[in-house]
Amino acid sequence: MCSTTMHTKEKVVAPEVGSGFQRRKGTIAFGLLLQTVVYICMYFPQKMGIFNFRPDEKYCEEHSDADGECTRADLFAFQFAAGLMLFYLGLVGFIAWHITKTAHNNIPKTPEGRIFGYLKEGENLNVAIFCFQAWDFVVSSMIPEHCSLVFLSHHFLAALTAFLSLEYQYVHHYAVFFGGLSEFSSIFLVFCDLEVFFPAHMQDDSFYGTFIFACQAIFTLTFFIYRVIGWWYVSIRLWKDAYYVFNNGLAERLRPGKSYVLYMFLAADIILGTLQVFWFGQILQKVAEVLSGN
Repeated sequence: MCSTTMHTKEKVVAPEVGSGFQRRKGTIAFGLLLQTVVYICMYFPQKMGIFNFRPDEKYCEEHSDADGECTRADLFAFQFAAGLMLFYLGLVGFIAWHITKTAHNNIPKTPEGRIFGYLKEGENLNVAIFCFQAWDFVVSSMIPEHCSLVFLSHHFLAALTAFLSLEYQYVHHYAVFFGGLSEFSSIFLVFCDLEVFFPAHMQDDSFYGTFIFACQAIFTLTFFIYRVIGWWYVSIRLWKDAYYVFNNGLAERLRPGKSYVLYMFLAADIILGTLQVFWFGQILQKVAEVLSGN
């Protein structure tokens, strides 16, 4: 429910904000189960050779079966389970931010509205973000190519911020951008990663290679728009809004004893934003390699 503030002659009475996690725990359990089911449904057909996507040899070291076959069904299945959630996050965020504009129009257009206002899309995205990042953290820890300190730290931090936003009804407006719209580029990354692990030149379908090239170009462009330029542009407004609600005492009035949560969001924004710039630098290196013929 959308929070309101009750005014009396003596003081401002903070709105009652119930536990968002408890309210949505059934949906969260379903989301975690759904990803697991999709993973299993894609894992075994690839493992048994039904799909027969051939992995790059460099990902087959120490991953071959007893008969010498290498399918890397774990990498294959992961792309589909992760892709399911990334499609949802990216599309819902894109629609709410750009098309229906509910991320802007369904809350007061004030600093406190953007920090504390309730958005159904924001809550739904926080549920999906938590499900995806928590699941991704666990599964990635068992896949060598995804089990890096940077990736696992990103998953943990993203899951934590989604939980706090959901639990205490914080920054729903910004969750639509940072957790939803910023993932729009990741829709194309799913296919780009398939190309990395299961190269187009090793497949029989030439259309696959053309499609992957288009995804690589769109991914690079949308990553730059939303995760570099857009990220820091929206971050500036987040910090301005946070300064306003802190400076005017609204943070403690509207979320008594929970001001630390907003400080955590601001810290996470800097850390995750810096990661976006770091990753974009790596993307540019790959682009340079392709253009140079390497």
